[in-house]
Amino acid sequence: MQNQIYIISDVHGCFKSLKALINQFPNKENSKIVFVGDLIDRGPSSCEVVKFIMDNNYDCVLGNHEEMFLEFAPSKENEDLSNSKHWLFNCGGEQTLKSYTCKDEYYKQYDFMKTLPLYLEYKDYKTADNRYLVVSHSAVAKVWDKRDSKDKDDIEEFENHLLYSRYKNSNNKEIFNVFGHTIFSTPVLNEYSAAIDLGCYHEKDESKLPSPRLCALEFPSMKIFTQENMEGV
Repeated sequence: MQNQIYIISDVHGCFKSLKALINQFPNKENSKIVFVGDLIDRGPSSCEVVKFIMDNNYDCVLGNHEEMFLEFAPSKENEDLSNSKHWLFNCGGEQTLKSYTCKDEYYKQYDFMKTLPLYLEYKDYKTADNRYLVVSHSAVAKVWDKRDSKDKDDIEEFENHLLYSRYKNSNNKEIFNVFGHTIFSTPVLNEYSAAIDLGCYHEKDESKLPSPRLCALEFPSMKIFTQENMEGV
């Protein structure tokens, strides 16, 4: 049987929930794991989440919250936060900065986030109909064919789509795309993709999001694992 890989949805600083989710996997922390980005912001423990991923050498792609962090959080060259109010107070940046107590660790993680790719291809992990796995933060959709373009407009469109697009998905015949970013009440799976962000950090909303959870997809078995938010426990 083909080995399984575990794709984990947007963690958003929910470290206790992440550990509880991984403990459900057959091989727990020794599993092959990849994250869809948005490791940080909103939840209380962004520093612990990123450190855990770095220490275990897990794979991860860039999310829009990592991109915002790199644009608006203090860097060695610029510690000015005067243009960072939207990220700080509307996007969870304040919680992220509060999670860091050591400058050395902060800058180590800052440099790590700069290395995150927009997408990862796993050509050894395939569905029954021979689609190989592609992990991205948002759906690759109709821009997948622009991934190797040298055209400036194509590059910008590709990057923006993989970080920010919502509700735009399409069938790219050679790949199975797993992504997060857009929150659903249950995972949305079809023959060519899986959307797995279930809004772990959110408050419960009986009409829109009755069960906010952290989610993982076991691939290629397509088994779903979920974990309710444990940050207040």
